[in-house]
Amino acid sequence: MTSTASPVIAWTAIAAGVLDVRASPAFGAEAEILILPALPAEAFCLTSIGAALWRRLVEDGPLAPHHVSSAERALLEEMEEHAIVARDPGHRARVHRIDRATLSSPFHELVHALVAHVAGERGIRCVFIKGPTLHRQGLRTREHSGDVDLWCAPDRWDDLADALQAWGWEREPHPWRGAQAHHTITMKPTSWGCEIDVHRRMPGLTLDDADAFALLMRDAVAVRFAGAEVLVPRADAHAVLAALHAVRPEIGRPRPAGAHAVAVDLLTRATGSIAAAREMGAVPALLDELREIDPGTDFSQDAGGTPRDWEWRRQPTRARAYLIALRDEPPLVLLRCAVRSLWAPDDVALASARRRGEPTTSVVRARYRRVKRGISDLARTVRRPAGTEADGTRR
Repeated sequence: MTSTASPVIAWTAIAAGVLDVRASPAFGAEAEILILPALPAEAFCLTSIGAALWRRLVEDGPLAPHHVSSAERALLEEMEEHAIVARDPGHRARVHRIDRATLSSPFHELVHALVAHVAGERGIRCVFIKGPTLHRQGLRTREHSGDVDLWCAPDRWDDLADALQAWGWEREPHPWRGAQAHHTITMKPTSWGCEIDVHRRMPGLTLDDADAFALLMRDAVAVRFAGAEVLVPRADAHAVLAALHAVRPEIGRPRPAGAHAVAVDLLTRATGSIAAAREMGAVPALLDELREIDPGTDFSQDAGGTPRDWEWRRQPTRARAYLIALRDEPPLVLLRCAVRSLWAPDDVALASARRRGEPTTSVVRARYRRVKRGISDLARTVRRPAGTEADGTRR
């Protein structure tokens, strides 16, 4: 759209995310404002005259046409083409303030704002989990992770994953797509520096997806990242989710040394974590940790039920895990997942090779190795008694 396509009501600063990066060690001395356009594009920095004019739009409010010079108008029209200026003071992406970066990685912070912008435009509810909020809430010392995690409304997670593709992420292929057992979509960056994990649930809870998300939303609190207000879990619920992540089983592997201690530390740091674990249906998965924190409490009334995704994740082989995870799927979904698992499509085969660190771009070779691993898993499944854990013990 050209600048003459519609009359100027008032020039307005817009963005999907913005940070004041003056004096930030991540940028050169001339960089002033890191800005993410309101339409799909890469972030860039404003400097000197451009930064001053854009800052004026934010701090002094929208500017009427008679309040700008001809040179400023030309610059504003150029900014409009880059989707950081609009002609409408009521624009959905209008910027009211420019915050300084709060994370050591401003781009990582900007991704939070980007996801919130994309979700907000589509009316998709989401809560950001793990990552830098755990540090802000005093639940861990590490500042942030290498990716961005969010828990999305279960009925809209596919919509959000699809929408993020226009902004520079590609959906990681998964053989279980469409199945209830599939609980996380990994979005791989094409230009940005971090992955985005879109969750429909967190493994380890006994509640169904919709009830668990509703409970999380009920007590979520707002924080700011790169000028965007986003929701994060309340500290006690967040400690429970992080503890579940620490102790969750992995197919064919024993629990990592120190996982129990990490979970205990997380739960101890948050006041009210025991009550939160009970309400969220996390007691069965965290029973050992909760008993260590409060040995005098009787958890027997809360220990019933099977944590979601726990049984299949603790299996010694992928073949056995797949059989358990998919056994309750509708016949057509089960058939599709079985075919995709046994004879993977090109994208699934190559993604599987990448996850295992196999340097190949050959679909035939990647698929052959996947089938070979599957046969090996089936053989081990037949030899190993049912109910045996990954470390050889029995449940």
